[in-house]
Amino acid sequence: MKKPFLIFSLSYSLILLSSCTPQKTEKQETLPTEQAVEEVHSIPDYDYTDSIMLGSHKIVYTIACQPDDNLPVVVDEDGVKYKDNRYTLDITKDGNTLFSRSFTKADFRSQLSEEFQEYGIMDGMRFNHAEDGKLYFNTCVSYPESDMTCPFFLTIGPDGSYTITPNTAIDEDDVPPPPAL
Repeated sequence: MKKPFLIFSLSYSLILLSSCTPQKTEKQETLPTEQAVEEVHSIPDYDYTDSIMLGSHKIVYTIACQPDDNLPVVVDEDGVKYKDNRYTLDITKDGNTLFSRSFTKADFRSQLSEEFQEYGIMDGMRFNHAEDGKLYFNTCVSYPESDMTCPFFLTIGPDGSYTITPNTAIDEDDVPPPPAL
């Protein structure tokens, strides 16, 4: 009886000793196989076409927006990256080209603060109204995904000339309504 007890005790002691000795383990460091790609946010491309009657003339306008890979990427204060946009405005009058031009933030640079030049993107264009043969479009440069904006009027003259002026109307209700047709 002592012999099996002795064998059991020795076996148990060996097991305890082997489990208490320092183990040599290899620590494997895992290195990322791919670096995270920094996402650059952008709005989807779009085209919008509409028409109005200006006196006896049919005016058709198309506003196209495209995030432009050739423009500098805007990085906000949090490091989030955004593509800047290019807006193209095409206008025909009775089927003939009256106006066709692309606009970027650079077209507004002289009227923008340094902050909007650095952190803003071209962020919208829409028809506002027609008056005295001129077509008025709202456009703006704004901070991406915010309500901080620099609004402008883009005015197209009856001869196809254009001007860009700040839109100082505080509220949409202050913008003159389209004339009754």
